[in-house]
Amino acid sequence: MKERVFSHTGSLLGGVIHNLNTPLMWIMGRAQLIEARNETLEDLKTLPIEKIEEIKKKNNKDIASIIEGAEKINDILKALTYKTQMATEGFTVIDLREYLKMETDFLMADMRFKHQTKTEIIIDETKSSYIRTDYNVLSLAVTGIINTIINSTENGRILKILLEGGIIKIICPDITMNPEIRKEMDAVCERLYDTADIYIDDTNGISTSIKIKEA
Repeated sequence: MKERVFSHTGSLLGGVIHNLNTPLMWIMGRAQLIEARNETLEDLKTLPIEKIEEIKKKNNKDIASIIEGAEKINDILKALTYKTQMATEGFTVIDLREYLKMETDFLMADMRFKHQTKTEIIIDETKSSYIRTDYNVLSLAVTGIINTIINSTENGRILKILLEGGIIKIICPDITMNPEIRKEMDAVCERLYDTADIYIDDTNGISTSIKIKEA
């Protein structure tokens, strides 16, 4: 199972690099603008106060952009590190709130998920949701369900991913269940059925609920 998670992770490394490159170019561009403006500071004594304030305002704006870009890079690397570490640990204690945030952050490396899907992610932050399970089994089931939905729907699909009361919910109103999709859903959840209650409602699209059983 660990090898399958690493294989999935590796398949998205191109997207990870793309997502890292965008804020990196952003940071470099903003830094170059600040550098260019700093050259005018040699004439600080001769510049009117309005010009100095203008330079300061622009620099502050670009510094804020640099910080934002750095935070995006940090989020991407945190998600990658989390996935690699948890896959290595395998059976362990998992905070579902952290898990779902990191899993969906990493899935942003899949351009279909990032750009071609109207995604809504809602994580209940009101209470802890710690469970003990095999990370690899859970990850393959969750990402497998999402991939099945993406593969079976057109661009622009609606996808809702929620954590409510310790239950992971994956909802897509734009998909129609058929035997082939059901078979694929069951296949990706096969190992998780032993340790979780999984319910798939197909009355209005697909709504999948996953609740890990107490060990």
